[in-house]
Amino acid sequence: MKKLYIYITFISLFTLISCVENISQDFEFKEQIFISGLLTNEVGFVSVQVQKTVPVTDTTFNPVNDAQISLFMKDSSDDVSLVSDSFTVNNGTYTTSEMITPIIGNTYWIEAILQDQTVLISEEEILRSPIPITDMEKTDDSIRITFTGPIDVQNFYLIQLEILKDGTLISDELIVSNDRIFNEEEEKILVITGMNEGETLNVNISNINFTTFQFYSNVISNQGNEPEVSSLFLPVNLVGNISNMTTNDLVLGNFGVAGLTPITIDF
Repeated sequence: MKKLYIYITFISLFTLISCVENISQDFEFKEQIFISGLLTNEVGFVSVQVQKTVPVTDTTFNPVNDAQISLFMKDSSDDVSLVSDSFTVNNGTYTTSEMITPIIGNTYWIEAILQDQTVLISEEEILRSPIPITDMEKTDDSIRITFTGPIDVQNFYLIQLEILKDGTLISDELIVSNDRIFNEEEEKILVITGMNEGETLNVNISNINFTTFQFYSNVISNQGNEPEVSSLFLPVNLVGNISNMTTNDLVLGNFGVAGLTPITIDF
């Protein structure tokens, strides 16, 4: 796939996810459940993927189609309510039967009950406000996007990039960054170069919680320094914010909550 050239400048901060050396692992395979999903501030259907892990030498997909999924919400008064427990399932992907209207400032989480009555619950995450875009400058082959983040709080970002040509995906990239260490400046700059005429660039900037930031950081580290969004949810050995309520252990996967700012630019 086409290679993107991406620069993120947080004024006094430049955060990179470094390469990691591939280490050969020799261990006995044990099948596990892997759950993934991302709820944003956009009105729409919420999807959760449930699958079983397979050996690294196995390229098949092993969906779980008999789980019970529920989405919960807690408001600013700490009142808990069921958002939906009506999901349709297709090849391991559970989608709400009705469109959901998320509320910024509320917290959300999911509960998954497996066929053997194992209960898995994700960590409560707050729905943060979308990131304000203050400026965009486009040249022949690049785009410079300026956005802001409050300087009085710690901010964590998930940035998804897609390049399409005549409606066909030719490149996708995933970036995580934060201003947790140096937080003096409000303005952040994202520069993407290497675009060609006739291409379309889709950019999703998400304001995420720390646990979800850690999960995606680990995903990228496991994939190397050139991850593709399409391979994000392969059954790699990663834990996130989902717990087994019987054993109190973290399990594989993550259900994140994000304030999303989408941008589309045609070249």
